[in-house]
Amino acid sequence: MDEQLFLIQRREDFVTRLTHDLRTPLIAADQFLKLLQRGVFGNTLSAMRESLEQMAQSNQTLLSMVDTLLEVYQYEAGGKTLDFFVVNLWELCQQVVQELMPLADVKHLTLKAVLTKDTEASLVRVKGDRLELRRLLTNLVANAIRFSDAGSVEVRLNSTVQGVTIEVEDTGIGMNPEEQLLLFDRFRQGKHQRQGNGLGLYLSRQIVEAHQGNISVSSTVGKGSIFTVYLPVQTPYSKMLSA
Repeated sequence: MDEQLFLIQRREDFVTRLTHDLRTPLIAADQFLKLLQRGVFGNTLSAMRESLEQMAQSNQTLLSMVDTLLEVYQYEAGGKTLDFFVVNLWELCQQVVQELMPLADVKHLTLKAVLTKDTEASLVRVKGDRLELRRLLTNLVANAIRFSDAGSVEVRLNSTVQGVTIEVEDTGIGMNPEEQLLLFDRFRQGKHQRQGNGLGLYLSRQIVEAHQGNISVSSTVGKGSIFTVYLPVQTPYSKMLSA
């Protein structure tokens, strides 16, 4: 058992160092590409601008994948530190929706966040790590946009005395029951041909469970999906910090 634990620790250390080492050149490349696009080193030929844009997007995709991989291994190794404060989920949802609106506009999708009937904005609060909850919402909404070609993406919030329920509903390609069963597993991807590394939803599950909540999906092929997250108002077994 000790040898197994040692090997696991060596693996985690290797992945952590690897992801850190990968981030450094990717960040440097990102900064250099931005300078090129701004014309700092001279005027950029029009024929080069599209290529520079594609290079910048590819670099950002790689950087995002490395960051996600690092987050996953931090959770798995028990090395992830969460800071719990009171978080207004309604405000956080609105911010995420606003930031991702350009992605929805490109695909002519309607994107909005709404409160369910009798839910007051001031009461949609939980104790949690704001950065991680933001990462969770961004993952779910960005996924909904990625797999929808027409229609809408709607984020619904419902608050009770016990906790807050978040639903992210899209009118996308949907999934069959077999895909839904494995969706939150590590490195699992659907049978679609769209971009993804199989880690985003796995990380989302890690974040939700770290807040003592749960996440599920309901989907119909060709009609869309609904991701449902439940977060308790106060997460037990966690050290809380006052806001």
